[in-house]
Amino acid sequence: MFLLLLLLPLSIFAKELTLCYKAYYAFFSVAKTCIIYKLQGDDLVVSSYVKTINVGGFVKRVYNYGYAVISAKNLIPKEFSYHQEEGEFKRKQHYLFKNSKIYVKETHYVELTDKVEREEERIYPFEGYPDPYTASLMLYKDSIQNGEGVIKMFYGDKTYNIPYKVVEEEEIKVPAGNYYARVVDVSPNLETKGLLRPKGKWKLWIEKDNLFPVRMQLSFVLGSVRVLLEEVKGDRELLRKVLLEQG
Repeated sequence: MFLLLLLLPLSIFAKELTLCYKAYYAFFSVAKTCIIYKLQGDDLVVSSYVKTINVGGFVKRVYNYGYAVISAKNLIPKEFSYHQEEGEFKRKQHYLFKNSKIYVKETHYVELTDKVEREEERIYPFEGYPDPYTASLMLYKDSIQNGEGVIKMFYGDKTYNIPYKVVEEEEIKVPAGNYYARVVDVSPNLETKGLLRPKGKWKLWIEKDNLFPVRMQLSFVLGSVRVLLEEVKGDRELLRKVLLEQG
């Protein structure tokens, strides 16, 4: 019994992976983000947050968080939720993927208060375009297996076909350690609301063995940031086991 009590926390920890990053503008750290992956039964639950820190909070305040429930067996999305607070913009989106449809509920707020300005509900056919969390996982998987391709995504009532191309492989050093990564150019042609609207071409360094980003060069309408992996906790092999060992 004592041995079981010792091993139980380890077995739970082995089903989780936490990746934390800091974003830099020039030499200044301006934002922090963490992504948590948890295996819960047959599902992979992904949650994240991003918030501005230091000088970034003085320029434009950002605090976004969300989650997705995804079938670990085939990467079929089940549920998605995302809360945005960017400048004076505040919105929550919720998607339910069910019966070959996407049930969307979108809530807008009066500036940053909890007062609801309006709520909208819509239904779309599900045609293989998943939420952003699932689309990211598909990118990590596909870019390891293929030199180039297109990732499908549904977000903000629109479907997107996002092209990517592997341009090189290199060893890279970040605060979390040394990694060997595939360098992937991504063109996120998204038309989104809020301050974090993508612009131009993004570059991702995706760790070759365990399939998570260790560095990102991202461009938004506000400017470009360099994102570095700062901390890894839990099962480093979790994404590889989920993405490359599917039935």
